[in-house]
Amino acid sequence: MSFRQLAFNNVFRNKRTYAAYFLSSAFSVMIFFVYSIIAYHPDMKGGLIHQVAVTAMNSAQWIVYVFSFFFILYSVSAFLKTRQHEFGVLIIQGMSHRQLNRLIFLENLLIGFASILAGVGAGLLFAKLGLLVGGNMMDVQLPYYIAPRAVILTVVSFSILFIVISLMTQFMVNKSKVIQLLQGTNKPKKEPKASIWLSLLSALLLGGGYTLAATATAATIGMLMIPVIMMTIIGTYFLFSQLSVFIINLLKRNDHFFLRRTNIITISDLAYRMKDNARMFFMVCIVSTVAFCAVGTLASFGVMDKEMELNMPFPISYSALDENPEALKQLQSIEAQFKEKNISYTKTLTPFLVDQSKQSGSKVRIVSESEFNKIAQLLKMDTLELQGEEAKLLPDNIAQSQYLDNANKTITLEKSGVTVSAHGRTDGPVFTQGMMYNGIVVSDEMYAKIASQADAWTLSGFQMEDWEDTKDIGSDVDKALMEAREAYYSNRDKAKEPQFDFSSLAGNNAEMKQMYSIMLFSALLVGAVFFIAAGSFLYFRLYTDLEQDKEHYRAIGKIGLKDSELSRIATSQLLLLFFVPIVVAIIHSIFAFTALQSLMNLSIAGQTFKVLAGFTVAQILYFLLIRWRYMSHLRQAVR
Repeated sequence: MSFRQLAFNNVFRNKRTYAAYFLSSAFSVMIFFVYSIIAYHPDMKGGLIHQVAVTAMNSAQWIVYVFSFFFILYSVSAFLKTRQHEFGVLIIQGMSHRQLNRLIFLENLLIGFASILAGVGAGLLFAKLGLLVGGNMMDVQLPYYIAPRAVILTVVSFSILFIVISLMTQFMVNKSKVIQLLQGTNKPKKEPKASIWLSLLSALLLGGGYTLAATATAATIGMLMIPVIMMTIIGTYFLFSQLSVFIINLLKRNDHFFLRRTNIITISDLAYRMKDNARMFFMVCIVSTVAFCAVGTLASFGVMDKEMELNMPFPISYSALDENPEALKQLQSIEAQFKEKNISYTKTLTPFLVDQSKQSGSKVRIVSESEFNKIAQLLKMDTLELQGEEAKLLPDNIAQSQYLDNANKTITLEKSGVTVSAHGRTDGPVFTQGMMYNGIVVSDEMYAKIASQADAWTLSGFQMEDWEDTKDIGSDVDKALMEAREAYYSNRDKAKEPQFDFSSLAGNNAEMKQMYSIMLFSALLVGAVFFIAAGSFLYFRLYTDLEQDKEHYRAIGKIGLKDSELSRIATSQLLLLFFVPIVVAIIHSIFAFTALQSLMNLSIAGQTFKVLAGFTVAQILYFLLIRWRYMSHLRQAVR
């Protein structure tokens, strides 16, 4: 038998143990390949949306790649530990350490290249689906096309990854002595013990991290993010390695509970399992938390379309300097497009002034009390009663409203020389976001004083029932605005600042949804890779202990263990193995989403629930499948 045949036979003989690792690796290759297919598609060139999509795909594929490196490295290390006895026997039979390293190297390369072939093959099969879903999200047609660069990048990148990890395996076995290899994982286990101080530290770190996350505000979340993450990671490690064992030992001291039915078997074995699997539980928990938070965070951005509606009470808005010669032509173009599409609308005209603040140098938009009250009544908002020099700040959006509740500003206007003291804000934004940035409402008398010197503008607000149908209305005006702004900010041909403004709720909403969909598509696939990897850890741990579990339950079966009792004991231990790290990950994620809520103006509870429920259902289905296979093996051993 040649070395290559021996390596192949070893892999084939351990196929059940290697199965989840192989499938997870192949899935990572497939996702990386699908990202590359979309990123290098010829129709993905040009346009802001396409640039964002390519950047998102490239970022996601390298996140998958880096994660795959550490996942495969950990998995290989764990596999080698379970085969120590086999390696010891090979060395006793005359195999040198150099030959052993070569054997392990060939085995890992075999699995690695098989994963690459399977991943690329699956990617070719699902490429059409990926292009279809990605294209629909970006609102662009992506015909079936496989870029040679995508194939080359995937094969070369993962070939390097598997070769590097295969070379690293020699450092994992070389240091072990033959006697240590022969003992393998069958060394006598000491009674699991836990430090009360480290257990308390775990509780304090997790409790402190949760408290900081729950009390975070928009102003403090950036400062608290790193400390909370570090506290949660350290607290989670000690939760599984110390606190869980400490709690189990307390349960063992409770005779009423410990000696009840089959608890003596379940609890006694549980302490060893928790101690042995602490690192695995920790990794599954953290990886799952990252997956939940990545998908959940981007899913929560779905509330932004509702927030955009609140910030844009007029779905189509057009404002222009009264002296702008193009204003009438552009306004007529917008109204003509409404008629072409047979869309009924109401138009509201609001005159306002534009001046400049001496203090900040920024532009100030001024609305009279009477004009503001007309719009407020139309939108069923609180009206104002201002006297003399009284003024109110005008929020540009609902997010800004909370910061202006008790704000006091004194503004001296450059052109008119009038000083305005604004105390508090209006009931909320009544104009389209961006149209009245740095806006104030003044009394009619004050407005008249300012009007003689300030620039006069008029805002035209259009309202209709089906604003979703207005996506293309005003696109020519919007294009002209973008070109004028580009010329002005690039200082091209001494271009003047645009003397008009335009905003479309349907257009902005469509663009935002495209951005959101692209990011969500990327996050979903990355989250799937992380979640499947977490499942792979659990599968591997379960099946590496299967032979020991068979002997354990076979011995117990000889003293009268019933099939129903076997099922109950094994199921309870499987439940803990599969759901303890997931439940902890869900708790971590809930507090992370609570902190995220401080940045949102609308509730993200619905999106959070859907994401966590989806992952939980997937975990339950995975548990039922593995339990069915695991119990069939145990029952065969006990009979």
